[in-house]
Formats: sequence, structure tokens, C-alpha cells
Amino acid sequence: MDEESLRSDTRRYWELQRHNDSTDWVLEQYISDKRQKLGGNSLLEAEMEQIRQRSSPEHCETLVLLVGLSLEPLLQSICLYQPAGILLVLSDDEYAGEPRHAYVGHVFEAIERLRDEGLIDRVPKYLGKNPAGEGQFVETADDPLAVFRTLVETLRDEPCPVIDITGGKKSMVAGAFLYAAYAGVRISYVDFTEYDRNSRRPYGYLSKIGELPNPYEKFALREWERVRLLYQRYQFREARRLLEDIWKAMSALMADSANALDSLDRYLEYYEKWDQGDYRGAEEIQRDLGNFRQPNAVVELGGRWYRIEGDDYVEPPKYLYGDQEVLKVYAYDELKRIQRLIDYTQDYRSAFLRAGALNEIIMLARLVDLIKDDNDRKRFLEPLDNKTPSAESVFKALTNPDKEIHVGSNRKKHDISFKNAPEMTLPKPPEMKPWWNKTVMFRDDPSKGEKGWDKFLNRRNDLMHKYFPVSRQWAEDALRFVEANFEDFLGLRTKDMPLYAEAVPWPELCELCGLQRFLPSSLVRDEAGKGGSE
Repeated sequence: MDEESLRSDTRRYWELQRHNDSTDWVLEQYISDKRQKLGGNSLLEAEMEQIRQRSSPEHCETLVLLVGLSLEPLLQSICLYQPAGILLVLSDDEYAGEPRHAYVGHVFEAIERLRDEGLIDRVPKYLGKNPAGEGQFVETADDPLAVFRTLVETLRDEPCPVIDITGGKKSMVAGAFLYAAYAGVRISYVDFTEYDRNSRRPYGYLSKIGELPNPYEKFALREWERVRLLYQRYQFREARRLLEDIWKAMSALMADSANALDSLDRYLEYYEKWDQGDYRGAEEIQRDLGNFRQPNAVVELGGRWYRIEGDDYVEPPKYLYGDQEVLKVYAYDELKRIQRLIDYTQDYRSAFLRAGALNEIIMLARLVDLIKDDNDRKRFLEPLDNKTPSAESVFKALTNPDKEIHVGSNRKKHDISFKNAPEMTLPKPPEMKPWWNKTVMFRDDPSKGEKGWDKFLNRRNDLMHKYFPVSRQWAEDALRFVEANFEDFLGLRTKDMPLYAEAVPWPELCELCGLQRFLPSSLVRDEAGKGGSE
């Protein structure tokens, strides 16, 4: 059949519509009236011959149709998809002056005719309610959120629906598209290449039924939401892994996003190393990143911290226990890390053990602080970089202000002993306030003759050798214990220290990487109120 025949018969059908009030009769002409000039086909059959040549959607189990005043595109979609089930979604109380349930009856009758004419194999199963006994469909309020909720409820048991957004009002289309995007299901649309200027209607035979790309998949929007959340929870490694999938999606659509994605990956790698305590590794990455607000631990310790090589570490920091400025920066960073283990990963065991390790470092710094002679201090610090005394012996020595402290390598002979320790006598320590009484679990118990610090050490040793669960209360009290030690030693409150131990907020990171050029503002904003600012 030639195009002029299709064009003229389409105009004839429009005239029928304009002069006849019977929707069923008009649709019967469209579906069943065999036209000689169309090769013995009805107008719909002739249109479908053309549409199938330029459309390639696969068969679907469930087809969701938004019912509007133009029913022909819906019938075209049904013929192409051959669905086993159909969900008709209506919003208005009246359609072309008819009640909703009466108007949808025309759709049911037209679908019966599609079956009778062999355009579909069978009448699909209708999904939804039966509010008026006129066949099954769903009714919804005329707003996007209502449409979204209706589809969530109705399609709960339908695994792979196709959402056709051709019909319906714009508000219905918005809600249906939102559902399809979030659910990750196929989105169909009947498109037209030519409209008749006089009739202001499209030529059906020039239709093309195609599936729109899901923006959540194409632009990896859902994955971006997860990356933002992982970043805000300091799970940098997991965020980097997810970024690999995003890279494939975005670089295929926007090649110029590659630099921004590469920059983000480097920042995440930087923060991953910092959060692992690899300050030197983070400092090396920073050289490629330029200036930004960094944790003090990377800035001040990066160039002098441990370097990991293979299964060993080299270039350890010298005399850590004797440098209070270095110790302050490190301990502050570690205290914040312990807090994150409690808040973000609920890894209470690791938080407790890290608190115990940091506590020992602070106690050793207290011990070194007693040595005023530079030569004696150096003699003491040299072997201390390799081996350390037991935490219990240090506590016992420092909590006895009436006795000088004897140092050496003989455990039975000396108060403080460790391998290659120089023999020396340290002055009597100043009286230590029982800062551990600021905790709940690790207070002194005079009635039992128990020292709070001793209870802490015993609990920490148990955790290292026995695997029982650790509660949040234990972890928080362990953090309280070591923070009280730190503040008592330095005479400063942690919150008053002018130090930074956070990742920059997510919006600031997006700006650093140039991501604001490629992400919608909703994904650039710090929705969760986190991202480093405390």
C-alpha cells in the first residue's frame, strides 16, 4: 500500500470521529473495517504493518497503560507488546462526558475486537480493582504521588511490567515515569514523526513505539545516591567499588565526565588511606590533588609516618612517644576514627581495641614526660620505638606518686622493663587524678579494692583472646576512658583543639572534582546532613 492511501484513510477516520458520538462504533471502524485501498486491511492493521518495521520492543508480561482521550496509541501498544496482563490506570471522574467506568468499557470492547481480528492472540488478564462491576482497572487521584503509590501497590506481584506513558495527563505521566525510574522497569512511549497541521493530530501509520532509557540506569542515579551515603559514612573503599559501575554508565553517555570521575576516585583513595592510618600514602596522593581542606594527621604526619612495603613497614616515625605535638595530632585523629567505628559501622569490638591501643601510647608518653635530661630521654626512646613495656606496669608506676620508677630489661628487678631498655631511675611521678572515674564501667570500686584502669586493661585483654560480643555501651565507655586520659595528660579538652580529622562535606567534594557539572543538584546536596561536618 502506498503512503498516500494511508494518509487519506487516516483523514477519513478523523472525519468519522468528528461526526460520530459512538466511541465503540468509531473504534470498530479503526480496528475491523477492511479497506480496499489499504490492501484489505483495517486502518489499525495497516498502521501496525508500518509500526512493526520501525519498532523493536520485546514481548512483555504486563503492560501498564495510562488512559486518556486518545485510545488509538494504547491499542497500537497492545498489538505490539502482546501482553499477558494489562493494567489500565484512570484518573478523571469523567472522560469525554462519560463516567470513568463507562469510558473504560470502550477500551475493554476494543481489546475484544483486537482478539477477534487476530491482532492479539488472546484477551489479556486485567489487573486492578473492580470498583463498578465494569471490568478491572485502577483509579487514582490526579497527582504524581498518587499515581506512584497506586503503581507500587498494584504491581507488587508483577516482576517485569512495561509502563507505557503515552496516554494520560502530564501529572499521571510524571507519576508513572517516577515509578518506572525507581523500580528499574521498562518505559514505553508511542512517538510520532508527523502531525497534521489542520487536525492537530498525528498520523498513526508514522508512529514508532520505543522504550525510553531509564535515567536511573543510564546515569546511574541510584548508584550515586549510594556513593554519597557511603562517603558520608566514611566507607570509602565500598564507594570506590561502586564508582567502577558508575564509570561505565556515565562515560558512555558523557565522555567529558571521565576527568571528574577520575578525580573522585583519587579523593576516595586518599580518604581510604587516611582512614586506614596510612598517612604517608594519603600524603603522596594529595600531591596530585592540589590544595583542599585535609585532616591534620595527613598534613603534619604524612611525610614522617610509616611506609608499607610488601609484608612489612619501613621508615617508622622516630621517638613518637616523646613528641607531644605529633602525639596530639595522631591521638586526636584516632579518637575521631574510634567514634566513626561506633557511629557508622557499629564495629564495637574494633572501637574498644583501638581505644586500648591508643591508651597505651598516651601512657607511654606520660612516662617519657618524666625524663627531663635530653640524653636520658634519647636513650629511653631509642629502644621504645621497637619494644614497649606492659600497660599494667606503666599504670602501676604512674599511679604511685610515692616511689621512684626503676627502668631496665629485667622484669623481676625493674618497675618498667622491655627489651634493650636502658637502666635508669625516673623521678617520682606527680599524683595522677583518677580520670578513669569519668567513665561508667571503669570507675574505681573501693569496696572491692578494684582500680578502674585495671578493669579496663582486663576487659581489653579478654577481648583480644576471647570472642564474645561487644555492646555499644562498652565501646563508648572505652572511648570515654582514652579521651579522659588524653585530655588529662595535655590539659586540653578535645573539642577545643584546633585540629581537623574529617572528610570534607559531600557538596565540597563534588565541587573539588567538578561533579556539579554532571549531577543534578539533589545529588550534590548533602541530604543526610553528614559528609564530615560534625
